Amino acid sequence: MSGIAGCFPGVGGKWPEASPDAYSTCGYNPPDGGGATSAEDQTAPVAGASTVVTIQRDDSIDARGKSLHQPQLDVVQSMVDGVLSALAGGAANPWSVILPTASPCTRIGLKVNCLNTFFATSPAVVRAIIKSLVTNAEICPGNIIVWDRRLDELTGAGQYTDEHLQGARLLGTVNSPKDFHGPGYSREFFGTFQGSTPLLSRILTEQTDITINCPVLKKHNQSGVTAALKNIYGIINIPGNYHNDAKKKTDLQTALPALYNIPAIRKSIKLTIVDALQAVTLADTSDRPDALPGRIFASMDPVALDHYAVDVVNQLRAKYGKGHVDEDTPGILDWLDNAYQLGLGAKEYKLVTLAADGAVDSDSTDGGASDDAALTP
Repeated sequence: MSGIAGCFPGVGGKWPEASPDAYSTCGYNPPDGGGATSAEDQTAPVAGASTVVTIQRDDSIDARGKSLHQPQLDVVQSMVDGVLSALAGGAANPWSVILPTASPCTRIGLKVNCLNTFFATSPAVVRAIIKSLVTNAEICPGNIIVWDRRLDELTGAGQYTDEHLQGARLLGTVNSPKDFHGPGYSREFFGTFQGSTPLLSRILTEQTDITINCPVLKKHNQSGVTAALKNIYGIINIPGNYHNDAKKKTDLQTALPALYNIPAIRKSIKLTIVDALQAVTLADTSDRPDALPGRIFASMDPVALDHYAVDVVNQLRAKYGKGHVDEDTPGILDWLDNAYQLGLGAKEYKLVTLAADGAVDSDSTDGGASDDAALTP
């Protein structure tokens, strides 16, 4: 019991500094910033295609795009469970494949996106991931942190209740624009990019061992879409410094993949699950949702996943007679190729589409590199 008790945060809301003995008691090695693997150390372009799993169910949302009632919560749970199982090749415990080093003492961060005041990462999706981690991977609930840059956004747009969190913690890097209490940003420097030196959230660098990236699907006027890579802007303290600004000589196309490639970020993020129950496809990242795809998709490869995210947004835009996100702004998706060149992931994806019951409906669809011809509706 003493070993398991060491897995939980202190009463005062601060995580105790665990000794090596504590990790040994739990059967887990001390964190090394995410634990390097061959894929995470890749510096050359990744050949071939990476798996992206997707599932769509109309009954996952109500007419407003919400999933707050029990029937929808159950459906979203089924969707998330199905996606995780498919990613893990049908393993009964998908986390044994996705997070093979995880134990009850592993500290897991769910990096959500609450920037848009009209919709954030769905409480139903957050609940489903937490329930799977606790049930299948036996992660201590107190070792799971649902987080973003600001606590007021989490409690506002996020609307996460105790029922959704199931014992997990809700934490912002800071509390609000006027209240800088909270874990704050690291004192360690991780490099200078385009003349600025970003600091990383201490939630990622000190309070969690592994990050599950949980963005929402949105169009963005400088990156084309927001999904896996773009969601890391909520990890750093100066995201505004890494958008396109000719006077400051900054550009998102090279900054975004360079920031994701910071070892502390790249090695921490093991999985991305995109909440596309709602989506912004016509306007911009801070506008109201204009589509209700009722979809969830995931991959362990952020670049392949973002290629699929672009294809999904383009397909949804076509329903309104609109062109591709890069039609009017050539080069807006260059960050994807730059990420590929850095070895962050593959530019092609193998799409596994699940039926409503979680069974594989199609596992042979390929796409990527701005080719959405094979996208399954």
